[in-house]
Amino acid sequence: MGSVELILRIASRLAEDYRRGEKIVLVVSAMAKTTDSLFALAHQITRFPSRREMDMLLTAGERISMSLLSLALLEEGVPSISFTGSQSGIITNGNHGNARIKKVNAFRIHEELDKDKIVIVAGFQGVSTGKEITTLGRGGSDTSAVAMACYLKADRCEIYTDVDGVFTADPRVVPNARLIPEIGYKDMLALALSGSKVLHPRAVEYAMRHGVPVEVRSSFTFREGTTIKDEYNIKEGNMEKREIIAIAHKDQLLRYRIDASEKSIAMIAAWVDELHKISYHEEYIEVYIEPKYESDFEFALERAKVKTLGKLDELGSVSLIGDSLASDLKLMAELISLCKAIPKCSLSHSQTAVEFILPADKTADLVAKLHDEYLKEKQ
Repeated sequence: MGSVELILRIASRLAEDYRRGEKIVLVVSAMAKTTDSLFALAHQITRFPSRREMDMLLTAGERISMSLLSLALLEEGVPSISFTGSQSGIITNGNHGNARIKKVNAFRIHEELDKDKIVIVAGFQGVSTGKEITTLGRGGSDTSAVAMACYLKADRCEIYTDVDGVFTADPRVVPNARLIPEIGYKDMLALALSGSKVLHPRAVEYAMRHGVPVEVRSSFTFREGTTIKDEYNIKEGNMEKREIIAIAHKDQLLRYRIDASEKSIAMIAAWVDELHKISYHEEYIEVYIEPKYESDFEFALERAKVKTLGKLDELGSVSLIGDSLASDLKLMAELISLCKAIPKCSLSHSQTAVEFILPADKTADLVAKLHDEYLKEKQ
């Protein structure tokens, strides 16, 4: 929902779908930069804003979007109605700032669909069992959409964003990156966790758990993009082939080194936002986070009286995504050689990713180099 012009274009497209007889529920995000602006306003007042009050503040962005889109649809002659997350029946736990959906009880949406209206839902938000307004964390509108599609038993869940779909790498870094027409839930989750901004990791988790097919498309062109679905419908007959699916990266990470005390462990257990990575060593714990969580993390350290042994900024990560890549020892040897040539670079792996942690200013070059080496021939 980047601008008024885009809202009008979306309304025109929805009107066409509506007149073809489709029943439509639309989950909206805030307009471009609205959430960041509201966040910045709060931090002009206090370094550590109350999570509850931040939820009250930040949910205003989606309420603006839903109302404007409903007005645009009414101008198109299409009956519509907008609902907040709480009015839509999205019930969450009480973790302000990063709440988890417990259930969806969207009877009002059914009522309005039966009246042949398009229903517009404010994403990113819900209401706790204690009747408090909550937010689902950055990118939470994706999660709202998938949860709503699951509850309504929708034929499909389409996510419209500012890119054409999922690519083999970020097209802003690798201009010749290739659009991936189909990708499995597991690979998409690894991509999302490793830095791909196309879809929020929790949305992918929800879709995978409940078997909701998701299609990512551009809100500018509406062309077919990437379908995310069960791996077995994509890789049949090719179950043991190890291949790199795509490359994801994060431009900026912070690394905190904290003492390995019981206080530190308790603080990590109580943390409710995302952590990129944790590694334990005998005398210390390393925690990697994105800069957007810096203020909250330092407040948590302060409150828990946890001793900070060091902080390093200007880090980035680059991840090769694919199943069991680390079992390919020739590949791992090549990647170790690449890492060895980059100062202050480290390499680790999981079942679905091989990750480099390196200086932030080396990230883009490594993404381009890896794509050229391992994915160029797929074009």
